[in-house]
Amino acid sequence: MKISNFKFQISNSQGFSVIEVILAAAIFMLFSTAAVTVILGGLNANRLGVEETITNQFATEGIEAVKSIKNQAYSNLNAMNPTPRAVIRNASNVWAFGTDGSNNILAHSSSDNYIRQVKVESVNRDGSGNIVATGGTNDPDTKKITSTVNWNFNAARPESVILTTYLSDWRKPIGGPIMMAYSKSTNIPYYRVWDGSAWSAEASAQSVAVGSSINYVVLKSSRTRNEAILGTLDSNGNIYVQVWNGTTWSILTSIAIGAANATTRSFDIEYEKSGDSAVIAYLPTSTSSDFAYRTWDGSTLSSPTTITTPPTTGVIKWIDLAQNPINTSNEIALMLFDANADIYGMAWNGSIWDDMNSGGAEPVWDATASTSITKKAIAVAYEQTSGRAMFIWADSATDNQYYRIWNGSSLTANTVLTIANSTGVGEWVRLVARPNSNELMYGVQDGGAAAELNTRKWSGSAWDAAHPEHDAGTENLTSMNFDIVWETHSTNPGEAWLMWGNGSIIATRHWNGTGWDAVSALSGSNDTSFVRLKADPNSGAIFAGIYEDFSSGAANRDILERRLTGGGSTWSAENIIWDGGTAASPVYFRIDIATP
Repeated sequence: MKISNFKFQISNSQGFSVIEVILAAAIFMLFSTAAVTVILGGLNANRLGVEETITNQFATEGIEAVKSIKNQAYSNLNAMNPTPRAVIRNASNVWAFGTDGSNNILAHSSSDNYIRQVKVESVNRDGSGNIVATGGTNDPDTKKITSTVNWNFNAARPESVILTTYLSDWRKPIGGPIMMAYSKSTNIPYYRVWDGSAWSAEASAQSVAVGSSINYVVLKSSRTRNEAILGTLDSNGNIYVQVWNGTTWSILTSIAIGAANATTRSFDIEYEKSGDSAVIAYLPTSTSSDFAYRTWDGSTLSSPTTITTPPTTGVIKWIDLAQNPINTSNEIALMLFDANADIYGMAWNGSIWDDMNSGGAEPVWDATASTSITKKAIAVAYEQTSGRAMFIWADSATDNQYYRIWNGSSLTANTVLTIANSTGVGEWVRLVARPNSNELMYGVQDGGAAAELNTRKWSGSAWDAAHPEHDAGTENLTSMNFDIVWETHSTNPGEAWLMWGNGSIIATRHWNGTGWDAVSALSGSNDTSFVRLKADPNSGAIFAGIYEDFSSGAANRDILERRLTGGGSTWSAENIIWDGGTAASPVYFRIDIATP
């Protein structure tokens, strides 16, 4: 078919043809679609930019939260596995890790929730110190931190922002070891060193006088040197010290030969915080109402100096020292308990002993303290942020406790602390400071018919309400068979543990920050006569040294060790440190654990 002479002509007729309308509409749609696309694209780009900005802020906050957790204790990172988890504000309003796989939901919308997770991973380095993805050797002082925030831009478009950094334990001191020292039934002190996962094989330090056995052990680790100092008091009243240099023990040094009463701990050792010199305070002669001291600066043991200013009138039976935690301080608090039931305290300022009374020496603080002078009825500890020292003791005249507080320039008057559930004179007492806090936990075992065990907590300004009595009939009063330790792991801030022997079992009780959980029994242990608890400030692990007196016919197991993984809640099975030997009754203080 042929079409010819076809013309398309716009006539002068009024209006538009259908074709013209369609064409115009098409052109309009073309341009309007493009315009809308440009506008929507611009709006989406602007929205994406806003949301990416928000997401970057959330991811950055995740990195900063991990830094905060690390600054609380680098061990908080060591305890992490690579499972992603949330970072949260805990009950104390400080940053902490959530449970494995937990999320932070940071915005609440049906379509675009911001979900954050952080991950802590180990770092390996090659022989040149470079970080490598595979192979190499683990660097325990460096961790890789990844903060990821996911969100849905729309239902079909998930988005994420990932930030990565590395954190190092740059403040890690070159400190002494985590070490356990203990006495069996001979003149040899034994020790084991913790390598981060297990105790080393048993080894012996320098032997003390032949024909004696070691009754009291004091072990302390240096903060800045790979060093520990060990003091022992044997059955002949000899006091010795020796120093661990990271490899071997120094030649034994006699501090007092036959001078001390062998049944009470008339000496103690503590390191200065700033100068990191060790101060050894001790009974210089068997009839002295004064104490002597010597210092160790890492290379030299000073000559002895006797302090004659304490107004105590009886032979000193107990000495207790505590370190001021302020980094710039060399202060060490000292508390004395003598044979006449006199109580007195002083403070070392790095060069001299201060009686804490600007007007000169005052009378004894209490002349009617606990009459059971064979028991340690005194304790001193520092608030860890204020640097104030609290001295506390049991009094026999009122069956109450008394305390005084030293703030570096003045000393408060004697103040009574009543423990309603206690029905006898306090005989064994313990005062333990919570890390990075002014809180203290006080424990007392009284001389009532059943040897009751009670606690109270100091907030930094006041004692809390009465606690439930933990045990109305502990193992015995012959030895100090309880101890208290605060958690050092970031997941359990403000929490503590109490461990004691109650005859057939060794019992534990957990302070959850606001109250005590139910009493739990650890299987295997019984007839527990002495307990020592200590927390590792780096890993958060808690160690327990237990002397189990089997004289009542229990299994032949004398010295045990248990531990709690940092952040954990289940104690390990008992590890037998010494199996078999002569039971000691009383067991005195035959175990000590030191951490830097």
